[in-house]
Amino acid sequence: MNKNKILVIITITLAVFAAILIYSRSATTLNPEISDFAVTDTSTVTKIFMVDKSDQKVLLQRTSPGAWTLNSKYDAHQENVSILLQTLSSLKVREPVARAAHNNILKMLSAKSIKVEIYQNVHRIQIGSLRLFPHEKLTKTYYIGDATMDNVGTYALMENAESPVVLYMPGLRGYISSRFSTSESDWRVHTVFNKKLPDINTIQVEFIDRPNESYKVVNVNNEALKLIRLFDNTEVANYDTLRLVSFVNAFRNIRYESLMNDMEPQRKDSIMNSAPTHHVTLTAKDGTVQSIRTFARLLPEPEVDVFDGSIVTYDMDRMFGLVNEEDFVTIQFFVFDKILLPLSVFTNEPGGVNN
Repeated sequence: MNKNKILVIITITLAVFAAILIYSRSATTLNPEISDFAVTDTSTVTKIFMVDKSDQKVLLQRTSPGAWTLNSKYDAHQENVSILLQTLSSLKVREPVARAAHNNILKMLSAKSIKVEIYQNVHRIQIGSLRLFPHEKLTKTYYIGDATMDNVGTYALMENAESPVVLYMPGLRGYISSRFSTSESDWRVHTVFNKKLPDINTIQVEFIDRPNESYKVVNVNNEALKLIRLFDNTEVANYDTLRLVSFVNAFRNIRYESLMNDMEPQRKDSIMNSAPTHHVTLTAKDGTVQSIRTFARLLPEPEVDVFDGSIVTYDMDRMFGLVNEEDFVTIQFFVFDKILLPLSVFTNEPGGVNN
């Protein structure tokens, strides 16, 4: 055997050994104990719990297919939950954290990360298609950290693992940590009113500075609507039936724009202590009550109305609102104009809005 053949054999042998070494290191680094973040079947997920280092917590629980609750007291925002479930099913490990950065990333994750617990419906016995004894089980626990320097990966650590990794989501050019929010407001449904006509008992609309325009609508056995003037508590005999039905139907989907509970307390108290503009209360047939009090939104600086040149001091597009005497929000006139109709609109009296 000549020298060249020996060198070729040695080179091939070394290459094979190098490949085996690289593969074995990769397999060791990315074994399932540290890299199995994805949830293959999100339809089996029953509960997602997230908590950050400030002890801010979010608990999402499935109540039925497509329906989730938030912290056992609110309806969860279904679109946001769907995005989270899609993220859970798509998580992939891009690479293990480099050895040089290993200790620093571990320190970062211990100081600033979100703990995620995934609960699923599993079966104690599973043989082929045979599944017996279903029960809820904590299947995954891991920690989601900050984005990588290139902003296309996210540091993460499986519980009880020693090696952190970089996660990514195929098709997403960005980091995933923002999808694991522990802020309750990020998961809240923006609902103010969500009742259909057959479920409504009464609707009361009060114009605080125009009491003669305030009224109550009563659903009479789903057969007729009664319109009552609040000023003297008398029933209005003649009114626009179609317009009143359209008004009641609008209450099936009225939402606020943004939650403002974390506004500076002094400013929020000042607004809520001012005179409200409207007070709308819906009482459902099951006894539940939904309500909102609205407040004018003062502009930072007066503006000139482009239509008539007058000076405007209050926002013409938005108001503040207090929903169910609990949540302070901003609302849009574009949405609420459908239900903030004065009595004269239905009676075609002077001052009403006619088509």
